[in-house]
Amino acid sequence: MSKRLEEIYRQESSKILAALIRIFGVENVDLAEDTLHEAFGKALTHWQENGEPENPGAWLMLTAKNHAIDVIRKHRHNVEFADDIAVLLDSEWTLSTTLDGAFSEQALQEDMLNMIFWCCHPNIKIDNQLPIILKALCGFSLPAISNALFLPEETVKKRLQRTKQQLKQYPLKRPDEAHMAESLSSVHLALYLLFNEGLYCSDEKKLINIDFCKEAMSLLARLIAAPQVASRETLALYALMHFHMARLESRVDKDGLPVPLDLQNRECWDRTQIQQGLQWLAFARTNVQDEDIRSRFMLEAMIASEHCKAALFDDTNWREIERLYDALYEVTASPVSLLNQAVANAYLNDMTKAVALVHEVNDEKRLSESHLPDATLAHIYAKCGDETAANAHAKASMAKGGTQQEQQLMLSQIERLLRG
Repeated sequence: MSKRLEEIYRQESSKILAALIRIFGVENVDLAEDTLHEAFGKALTHWQENGEPENPGAWLMLTAKNHAIDVIRKHRHNVEFADDIAVLLDSEWTLSTTLDGAFSEQALQEDMLNMIFWCCHPNIKIDNQLPIILKALCGFSLPAISNALFLPEETVKKRLQRTKQQLKQYPLKRPDEAHMAESLSSVHLALYLLFNEGLYCSDEKKLINIDFCKEAMSLLARLIAAPQVASRETLALYALMHFHMARLESRVDKDGLPVPLDLQNRECWDRTQIQQGLQWLAFARTNVQDEDIRSRFMLEAMIASEHCKAALFDDTNWREIERLYDALYEVTASPVSLLNQAVANAYLNDMTKAVALVHEVNDEKRLSESHLPDATLAHIYAKCGDETAANAHAKASMAKGGTQQEQQLMLSQIERLLRG
């Protein structure tokens, strides 16, 4: 596939696939994928001979629709299509009209929204959700998914096959009111993890995969465009993503190495993204008092907003950040929240509480094999000038793991804190 066609595939394939699955039925997802690939195969041949059409998206839609009609005619006697429209597909009088409606812009938007919920179904394990999101919703190829997730192609292929078999049990439609909260929570988590996979890329050679970040935001924006679907958490998560995107360029230096928060050039932070994040956060917090906030992404967005609002690192409102991490731990019971709260306490010069929080994490044994508690203690002890303890915990952290870049960043931070 040419680079240009690959780009168009990424832009258009998810909408076409959603329409085809809607028409053919979830039981025939493989047939829908084959039809999609046939349409793009025709595009590749036609465009190589005649050049790219003026409106490639519309050309592909028409090609996919016409090919779908051919597929339906060929298989109408041996394939059961979507129950609610099967009778309309069985008659030549209504076939073309039905597909015209299925490929209308309104229908495409609705089917795309439904496919987001479908791919992020609560019964699908998160390890299987990410590959199907990247394949079906983002148009990534198998090799691209393999490279991005740092997994062998065969592993990705098996996960996709297994996931598609599971998804055949569930209709391609928006969850009803009784199941919306659970389904929306599953979508939020999947898109949050997709965004974080871009922000903290698994591949050490590529610190940030901005495509993942953009795809996660684009899919989340589709939820927000449907006000009957989006919740406060949807808006808060969107705000959080804006805050992270605002700081993206300053997180890596010219050599591709990570830059710690206190050394990032805040003049490079994208003020437009920050302002948009603040606006989305304000929408999410409408008529909600601080003491009533008991949601993960709202609290994470509020923490990120405090960092973004500080003109200088020394201006950071650590007292508020410490309070918010305390609230976040109450909501999530995540040991990582305690570690972050410990760092906030260190910058409030409450070293006793900072160390106690890390030991609390160790006592719970949830991160007993992780390098993070020792890395956090190394940071805390370096902050208070205890070189012996800082180096001891840094050594312990490196023995437990972490990437080479994480280790280099930890050592450089310790050295700088001890000097300062």
